[in-house]
Amino acid sequence: MTATVASSPISSTVQEVLHEMVSKLPKDIFEKSTSKATRRILVSVGLVTAGVVMIYNLPWYLLPLGWLFMGTACCGLFSVGYACGKNLLFKNRAINYTVGTILMLPLMYPFEYWKRSTGEVRDYVRDLAKGPYWWLMSLRQWATSNVASLDSRRMLLSAAALYLFASIFLPLMTYGFGLWVPRFVQYLTQDFNIGVILARLQTQAENSVNAVIDFPPAYKWKEAYHVLKKEYQLNISEENIMDVLLKVGPLAKKIICPQPEQEQQQQPLEAPKKKSIFDGKPWYEKVVWTTTIFIFATPLLSMYGIATSPFNWKTYVTAFCSYYIAGIGITAGYHRLFSHRSYDAVWPVRVILTLMGTTAFEMSVIDWCHDHRAHHRFTDTDKDPYNVKKGFWWAHMGWLIFKREEEPDADVTDLKNDWVLYYQHKYYTPLSLFFGIFLPTWICGHYWGDWRGGFFIAGIASKVLMMQCTFCINSLAHYLGEATYTDQKSPRDSAITSLVTFGEGYHNFHHEFPYDYRNGIHHSAYDPGKWLIGFLSWFGLSYNLKRFPAELFEKGKIQMAEKKAADARAKLFWGKPLDQLDIIDRETVKRTCADKGKKWIIIHDIVYDVEEFQAKHPGGVQFIKDYIGKDASKAFDGLVYNHSFAARNILDTYRIAKLK
Repeated sequence: MTATVASSPISSTVQEVLHEMVSKLPKDIFEKSTSKATRRILVSVGLVTAGVVMIYNLPWYLLPLGWLFMGTACCGLFSVGYACGKNLLFKNRAINYTVGTILMLPLMYPFEYWKRSTGEVRDYVRDLAKGPYWWLMSLRQWATSNVASLDSRRMLLSAAALYLFASIFLPLMTYGFGLWVPRFVQYLTQDFNIGVILARLQTQAENSVNAVIDFPPAYKWKEAYHVLKKEYQLNISEENIMDVLLKVGPLAKKIICPQPEQEQQQQPLEAPKKKSIFDGKPWYEKVVWTTTIFIFATPLLSMYGIATSPFNWKTYVTAFCSYYIAGIGITAGYHRLFSHRSYDAVWPVRVILTLMGTTAFEMSVIDWCHDHRAHHRFTDTDKDPYNVKKGFWWAHMGWLIFKREEEPDADVTDLKNDWVLYYQHKYYTPLSLFFGIFLPTWICGHYWGDWRGGFFIAGIASKVLMMQCTFCINSLAHYLGEATYTDQKSPRDSAITSLVTFGEGYHNFHHEFPYDYRNGIHHSAYDPGKWLIGFLSWFGLSYNLKRFPAELFEKGKIQMAEKKAADARAKLFWGKPLDQLDIIDRETVKRTCADKGKKWIIIHDIVYDVEEFQAKHPGGVQFIKDYIGKDASKAFDGLVYNHSFAARNILDTYRIAKLK
């Protein structure tokens, strides 16, 4: 049949047909396809690259062809950048913004301008197209987007990124293309803008309504076409799918998320989704730049220092000690002493452990414990600061890079009332710099003259390694290992992770028994924090060491073993369940075997059909035949042979009924 769509107003019959058609489509058709979006980007970038190669190699008299090709290819970059600006290409808004910004840079237009001023551009196109000076669109549009529209912070940042790119790009182009570069840029810009003008004029001519409906190019229109063609035998081309949706006007967006009106009325109203404080903001406003720069710059400084500093074994020993001191300060101090209160310590020990943890550059005790207590309270939920359900890298350090919409609720009043922690929190930055960087640098420089190695290796590199190891507590310890005591949450027990994380690798145990001062409960388990706390207790420097009863550990292990056994059992065939068996009497069994030749036997009031098994019976067929239609319970239980578990399991698969 031939499908036609009437112009607006659209009849209710057409609406019903459209809803019926869309209901036939798989739901994922209206989900943005990352692979399709990526292909669009690769094609556009590939064409521009081909244009650059063409211009570089063409003789001067063929350069206009290269410029024409390049201008057309850049229109592809613009179309992808425009789609990113409207969040039509990728599911993630930040990815759209990043990709759009990068693709618009070679066009010499700030992405933010195109992202927000589509209406203004359309007005310029309409006005200029009426007069003889339409070709001035290039200059006017460029000036407007780069100069006249610098009226917001985001616009300024977008333009600044463009100018930074141009300061590098244009000299390189001049170096590569010589004196032709001014004409190349001129033709590129004009061809690009002429393409935009024609596209805008064509769009306005085709649309009879003023509202512009944006259809994500990453939708799977081709799949939709094939489904509809197969279902309704539509005589319509693949290219006209978009036209059909445009012509139905207001129904177009309903088609994307179809639902009959009756169903909508029957369904309860959902609570409105809480608006994010980051809605509409570009990705760079969501980043904690101080922390991000620190996290990514320090490894680079470390690698530079290691590569350029002469080897000195004393410096590397100092670096290892600095690394280990910071790690123990986090595990025995920040974590077990302050966050979980798993033991108490005299004030000199508390001061020393606090200063040791300060060298790790992982925030003050109060801030660190606030996040950690929230982590235990809201493990694996959206309120968990380092929720591993958001991905390995988010739990590892992504949570430090991005701003939070709200602070998780955790009580640290007890810590704020501790005078040691109060002053550490107040003077955290100078303390961390002094004990974490200056002190190891001074030791290496003063005692054996290695100031450079002391700064880069003992100071910075040791902290970079230590931070990555402790970050693994939030990431690796939730991925690698066994769920020894519970599988309700993600933490796992792993001896390997324990080696990396200063003994914090038995994480399943820790989350199940959080205020136990131990992490590895076995004497052989690597747990330097446990050993240090126990050693201090011999001298009364630590006390009130908290332990969970050992009986709870065994209960947890048994419960997990039972659960694993139940899961394994459910995957096996144990014969037809007893409550599903037919109920018959002994006479029926005897008569059925005599009249119909069935090979049934009775064992413990259960009827088994052993016709298939009798030839396989290890004791021979005759023993089976002797009990056909009879009760073989005594013989089966030991009168002849006391059968094994395996034999009993085999027998269960042949049961067919039970006696009254």
